[in-house]
Amino acid sequence: MAAQISNAFAALRHARPVWVQAIGRLLYQTSYTAMQFYTPLLFVNQMGLSATTVGIALGTGSLAGVVGHLLGGYLADSPNYGRKRALLFAAILSIVAALLLAVTPTFPMLIFANLLLGLSAGCYWTAADAAVVDVTLPEQRQSAFSLLVFADTVGSGLGVWAGGLIAQQIQWLFGFSAVPIALFLLVIQFAVSDRQEFHAESDPFTGFGIALRDQSLLLFVLVNILFTTYVALVSSTLPLYLTRLGTGSGQTVGSVAQLFTWVYIGLGAVLQIPIVQFIRGWNKPRALLLSMALWGIGFLLVWLTAVVSIPRSMTIAALAVLSIAGVIYKPFAPAIVAEFAPVSLRGVYLAISYQCWSIGYFLGPIVGGWAMDQPFAQQSWLWGAGTTLFGLVGLQRLAQRSLQTVEPLGNLAEQSQAKT
Repeated sequence: MAAQISNAFAALRHARPVWVQAIGRLLYQTSYTAMQFYTPLLFVNQMGLSATTVGIALGTGSLAGVVGHLLGGYLADSPNYGRKRALLFAAILSIVAALLLAVTPTFPMLIFANLLLGLSAGCYWTAADAAVVDVTLPEQRQSAFSLLVFADTVGSGLGVWAGGLIAQQIQWLFGFSAVPIALFLLVIQFAVSDRQEFHAESDPFTGFGIALRDQSLLLFVLVNILFTTYVALVSSTLPLYLTRLGTGSGQTVGSVAQLFTWVYIGLGAVLQIPIVQFIRGWNKPRALLLSMALWGIGFLLVWLTAVVSIPRSMTIAALAVLSIAGVIYKPFAPAIVAEFAPVSLRGVYLAISYQCWSIGYFLGPIVGGWAMDQPFAQQSWLWGAGTTLFGLVGLQRLAQRSLQTVEPLGNLAEQSQAKT
């Protein structure tokens, strides 16, 4: 494991912009995770809102992410703005959202703050990943994105852990969430410079039309909606399930937070780089096939937590499997999109790909919150496992398309060698 981590870091030793983005991601995710993880718990358990109502508020905010990703893609690829200004804009929106919730924690303000947070997340992810692609070679990108996912995971763990210390006071929690984002803004302002290639003839608006005609990208988007919905279900619905209906019934918010911190998030942080280094030789659709299968197994284990005689152990096993599924998915998803994208349209392609996060975080909290209010809440995890079958079929087709694309290129190379 140590050798794999060393090799990954060695490949990025001189890529200073990647390390800067990793620090920025840690800070951004600390704040974002604290708000996303504790919003359902605090507004349901302390403010007395129903899980369905809070799910609608979170899902509505995710719809703003649709606009945020499109805006982020346009800003990131535009010569008048670029990656850096898009990231600064994302930071300002997130700070305002956190402060609004800290000052007036009401349902209308929850809706409005989540709209701002959705815009922020859309701009951030699109611009940040495009900035990483700009400064890495294709063979470096899986290592670069695994480092960023590692920072993402550590930031998420810090957000859940630190938030758990002050979760009894809504004002303190959301006030705390504004601090890492303020530090993120300073990092972007003073340590980031734009490195992207601008082409005079390129137009981000035209680029969206080009990307939407790319069949490989569209097929990946359909599968990616499933992945992002699964991530949203685990982060927003599973904690509530464990505290109210599942094995965790009767557990405190703090005890569930500890499980997520040390098993789902902590294990992911430890295994992120070793696992990606171990499977880096795989083609990307094959790696995503493994991730999809693990999501299905993880949801089956969640269902089993209320069936077996050792529920806590089964809960830990479920969180561990879901953690590994996310570890594999997160770095390979942007890397595969980078292969589809022309150099001048990286922001646009990533913007379309990241629409899946907006859709997933719209569907996940709403469907999950509604399911938690129903008598069949436990069985809903079986349905979630069943949906992975559609993902496996889609990824198999994407793998076939990749082979069809590679084979003609290989034939051309052989013909060229024969002529020489």
